[in-house]
Amino acid sequence: MPVIHLNRRLAREHAQDPLADPSGKNALFSQMYEALKPQNCSSVLDYRWPGRQDQWWECVFSNEGMIDQGGGFRETLSELSEELSPSACDVPLPLKLFSRTPNQTHDSSNLYRDTYIPTPGCTQYERYTWIGQLMGACLRSREHLILALPPFIWKQLNGEPVTWEQDFATVDGTQVKMVEALAAMTAADFDKRFGGLLMYSVTLSDGSLANLIPNGADIAVEYEQRLSYAELVKKVRMEESKKQVDAIRKGLLLTIPQAVLDLVTWQELEQFICGDPDLSVDSMRRTAHYDDGLNETSTIVKHLWAALESFTNDERSRFLRFVTGRRRLPAPLWICDGRGGGSTTEALPESATCSSTLFLPNYPNVKVAAEKIRYAVYHCVAIDTDTNPYE
Repeated sequence: MPVIHLNRRLAREHAQDPLADPSGKNALFSQMYEALKPQNCSSVLDYRWPGRQDQWWECVFSNEGMIDQGGGFRETLSELSEELSPSACDVPLPLKLFSRTPNQTHDSSNLYRDTYIPTPGCTQYERYTWIGQLMGACLRSREHLILALPPFIWKQLNGEPVTWEQDFATVDGTQVKMVEALAAMTAADFDKRFGGLLMYSVTLSDGSLANLIPNGADIAVEYEQRLSYAELVKKVRMEESKKQVDAIRKGLLLTIPQAVLDLVTWQELEQFICGDPDLSVDSMRRTAHYDDGLNETSTIVKHLWAALESFTNDERSRFLRFVTGRRRLPAPLWICDGRGGGSTTEALPESATCSSTLFLPNYPNVKVAAEKIRYAVYHCVAIDTDTNPYE
């Protein structure tokens, strides 16, 4: 098994100010990509691991006291997911590989407003292929790489046809509506709305401007040309990320035979790779196991589930990551009595991500349990209790 050395402090500093280093060499994705290259890796990886293999590489986190028996490995997949498609819409993008879809920024859109699209102008095709290999490895296993992609992208990855009206609307619904409106527009309405301001150019998902014809940004669209203009817009926008998607699909097919993809829908492909986004308490209960002396009727267990009922879906995802290193189900949960003994209002829960185990203190009520668990999942994210990193 390859051993890779990663510096998460440098990765977090880069995430706070990506413009300081546009190459993103300190991003966790870049560190891992370089470390796992054949010339830098002790093993040649084909990413076709059997489902029973629950760890693909061993991580050494700089200045963190961790012995990686699976927890660190799973943490890297969670952090890769967050770098490639951040769950927060107001943070800078650490990498140039994916861009926020226009639907994320259009206030008029209520459709797929949390998704990303491969950046049209990005030419790092080998990195996209590596992402595809990781996606294929996840499909073959129980691991997850959570990529918030719209159906327009998932369908192409699965080899399904896509349409402008139904599928591209999941990327840029405003553009789709504008093109549809052109066909029904009268000459008077066209002149009133555009008045020589509509040019033979279009803005792509990454904000760049593409000419639809030579020097198109300087040529106005006439009313009689509006339908041909609309067709040009459709063609360019539908193909804006084609090379990047093809590169991801290439990596996917290096690990998953086409015959397998032919048997699943795009929705199934997404869930196999990304996991189940439904983090209801009932679904989490079904994956739970209890240590000797605990069961569903134990007071601390009742407090746990009641506390999680008050959490948002995002907070339950953080809880799952705190315990297992995964952000989505399926993921086993082992619940054990806290290491401190009797009732407490001070102790925080602890976890062992390698074994997906939660050590839960005996809190006196649900309110205290919710406060302590919520604090832990937001603030206690270092993996540092296995060894002293400074020895």
